[in-house]
Amino acid sequence: MKIAPFALVIVAAAAPLFAQDAPLPPDKAASRIKLPAGFTATLFAGEPDVVQPIAMAFDDRGRLWVVECLSYPDWRTDGTGQDRVVIFEDRDGDGRFDQRKVFWDAGANLSGIELGYGGVWLCSTPNLVFVPDADRDDVPDGPPEVKLDGWDLKAKHNVFNGLAWGPDGWLYGCNGILSNSKVGKPGTPAERRVAIDCGVWRYHPVSERFEAFAHGTTNPWGLDFDEYGQAFITNCVIEHLWHVLPGAHYQRMFGQDVTPNVYSLMASCVDHIHWGGGPWQSSRGGQGEHDQPGGGHAHSGAMIYLGDNWPDEYRGGLFTCNIHGNRVNHDRFERRGSGYVAHHARDFFYANDTWFRGLAIKYGPDGGVYVSDWYDSGECHDYDDVHRTSGRIYKITYGQVKPYNEDLAALSDAELVARQLHKNDWHVAHTRRLLAERAKKLAPDARGSLLKMAREHADVTRRLRGIWALHCVGAATDEFLASPDEDVRAWAVRLSLENREAEPALLDKLQALAQSDPSPRVRLELAAGLQRLPREARWQIGRNLALHAEDGADTNLPLMEWYGVEPLVSADAERALRLAADSRIGVVRQYVVRRFASEVPAEVARQSPAIMEPLVRVLDTIERPEAQFDLLRGACEALAGRRSVLMPAGWTAAYRRLLASPSEPVREEAMRLSLIFGDRDAAAALRAVAVDGSLGDEKRRRALAVLVQQHDGDLLPVLEQLVAEPAMRGSALRGLASYDDPSVAKVILRNYGSLAGSERDDALTTLASRPAYVLTLLDALEKGTVPRADVPAFVLRQLAGIKNQRVAERLRQVWGVVRPASQEKTATIARFRAWLPTDKLQAADRSHGRATFARTCAACHKLFGEGGAIGPELTGSQRTSVDYLLENLVDPSALVGRDYQMSIIETADGRVINGIIVAEDAAVVSVQTQNDRLLVPKDEIETREQSNLSLMPEGLLDKLSETEVRDLIAYLSGSQQTALPPAGE
Repeated sequence: MKIAPFALVIVAAAAPLFAQDAPLPPDKAASRIKLPAGFTATLFAGEPDVVQPIAMAFDDRGRLWVVECLSYPDWRTDGTGQDRVVIFEDRDGDGRFDQRKVFWDAGANLSGIELGYGGVWLCSTPNLVFVPDADRDDVPDGPPEVKLDGWDLKAKHNVFNGLAWGPDGWLYGCNGILSNSKVGKPGTPAERRVAIDCGVWRYHPVSERFEAFAHGTTNPWGLDFDEYGQAFITNCVIEHLWHVLPGAHYQRMFGQDVTPNVYSLMASCVDHIHWGGGPWQSSRGGQGEHDQPGGGHAHSGAMIYLGDNWPDEYRGGLFTCNIHGNRVNHDRFERRGSGYVAHHARDFFYANDTWFRGLAIKYGPDGGVYVSDWYDSGECHDYDDVHRTSGRIYKITYGQVKPYNEDLAALSDAELVARQLHKNDWHVAHTRRLLAERAKKLAPDARGSLLKMAREHADVTRRLRGIWALHCVGAATDEFLASPDEDVRAWAVRLSLENREAEPALLDKLQALAQSDPSPRVRLELAAGLQRLPREARWQIGRNLALHAEDGADTNLPLMEWYGVEPLVSADAERALRLAADSRIGVVRQYVVRRFASEVPAEVARQSPAIMEPLVRVLDTIERPEAQFDLLRGACEALAGRRSVLMPAGWTAAYRRLLASPSEPVREEAMRLSLIFGDRDAAAALRAVAVDGSLGDEKRRRALAVLVQQHDGDLLPVLEQLVAEPAMRGSALRGLASYDDPSVAKVILRNYGSLAGSERDDALTTLASRPAYVLTLLDALEKGTVPRADVPAFVLRQLAGIKNQRVAERLRQVWGVVRPASQEKTATIARFRAWLPTDKLQAADRSHGRATFARTCAACHKLFGEGGAIGPELTGSQRTSVDYLLENLVDPSALVGRDYQMSIIETADGRVINGIIVAEDAAVVSVQTQNDRLLVPKDEIETREQSNLSLMPEGLLDKLSETEVRDLIAYLSGSQQTALPPAGE
């Protein structure tokens, strides 16, 4: 079944089962907060003084500016709104505000805030706006200025957010997975806009440049920098913490990266999750087995504590609000290789209030920490019952706190420079930004003092502060590329390439570092920097980096280097293949060849054997089995699914040599590639493997899959033979769909009675793939040879998609109308709703409901950690609403996310394929069906159309009895997994 994908990203709408019925008064809520010894929590502000606090930032006077988002969840599309920006000031330092004023009350869709450069920066989807206040009188000097536009308002709770000034002087922010945005200055044409969905972006307030800094994750809602200037974001659903590198592509909850040819995505830096294992959805409430690990999967806000009030043991730790656990988690960093690994430390803050919905966490000028609390019984998916009148901000301090009563903007240049050495990084960041704002009129001795700091200070973090400040005022120098400290050299590399250009002298230095620098941190910055260089300037740096065999197992370096050299393959294939042959990093070897082979047009591959000869020449120069394997695997992955790739000269001799390899993986990949080149001997050898019962089942299935993929002309008898063999039956049944032969349907139906549940689905899907097979299937249904109850809903959709008049007429005769008319849907929902009164639903058998789910839904959807991944996962959706479930079950196509829209493909030989396009290149389309991943050559596609329909057809409930519907709905709406019924029931 299909559930709207936006319902997956953070948490379900339903409140925890143990939630209190009413909100606690603000003061009482503050008094219930549990903290380590010596810490104190005060209510800094609470309703009615603050409501729906979605974001906050400090000005240079230490005042807290809070965004009150009244637009959510009904985002405004007309540009008008009543969202507020409110200023809070605590003059006596007692942890509670003394003065409140409203700066602006006409905001729309506000979700992020930062201050600087004479005004206020706001995320106001679809725009990044700037509200000027140059005279600092807390009254806007004029209307908001739209600096950028193009963010996607359809993103629901995944809108862009998390504004923060980076140490390099750029304004950084986060972007969620459903925000399919194309960003640019107002009026920028579409082709010049920057595409970003989930990830991190940055904008420079002076040059007005916008960049997608990194791509991936799910719904990042928190960003901060450590003492070494490294960026980190917190995230929901998948892992919670990510070390963010420029130009990186990270693992995602679903969907494809916005950049083609990345091939693999980078992992989170954590070694733990904040729930007790199993499905993340089971952690709601954060209790039981989920309490000790951290309380839940949903995180918001990121703070790396670099203040001066808390004890030093907390310095450098990452703190994030855990929504399910009603607490603040604490992670500690360990440097490892080029990056970090984050370990779980004891949770820091327990709200002891199930309405706590922490969104932001920041330390301020006195070192105290502020936590904003949305305060609601629901969460991000609660679109219908938002408590718009609640909200709190707590302040967490340790011991005595010295009140802050300064205005940093009043300091002299020399005083701003001196603050770069302050223990509290709040002062450092603010004064660095002020120095950048004064760059054009900065006193000369200020630059000299910063240069002295960068060169001579004993503490590397202070030297870094000097370098960042120099860069922000336009006085950076590449002399620091020769620093004895790896962190300084690494930042010197990054900053030297800020403008995406490099003079020959700088290139020489970077090439030398790539060749001989002992630090993986420096090599990581060089790999990231490749993406900022013109193609011709990347070759030598990329090659030098690829020679570092010690980086092959690093968390970041292999893929970061690949992302940097990827464009070189299309620029000069021969040279790129030589780089791959020389490389000591497997990922680079494999992906260079994969990129090279995927570039070859199908028509050229059929007509010119010379096109693949460079690969053969490279293989002839390599003796190491691991390198041979990488090159072969890359070529096979790129050419998989293509037909008639002509065998290049020299391959026969190379193939014989590779078959003599002591490495079985090398031999397998060589055989696979030879089959792609049309080698009949390789085909015969693979068929022999497929039928050899003395070999391992996985090896046999791999051989069979390759043969099916290449549409081996002699495979049909083998497939028909293997249908009778249990270990190979499923693969054989799926493979038969590739062949248009009258014997196929007869073989399937002859064996049908001996098939198990999933094998029957495979058989029926194959029978539904071609008109001739469909007619045979319909005859079997009419005779009862195939029970009607066996036919799953997705097979019915496929039957209805066959564009053949005889099939359509026969389907109506045997089955009836497959798809109810649209006007019938309301009546259909009402009919099923009448079967589901509360008392009967509570008495339903959830165990049998799980069995029904396994039979009808689990092929495509995952619930409580079990099931397929073709459609959206259901565990995080609004399953507690019976009406919501019925609407999606009866009318699954009412809302279909772009990643789940179905395509209907008809091949030249009459096969019909219904599925989701998951990838494609110039020659092959990769289609995910309900039971298989198919590679379809584009030149064999007769028609291809994308449908607004869900892959899940209507009518799923029609074939279920009233009891089955009731049990299924009870199971779907449950809060936890239940056991399957005993065998035989």
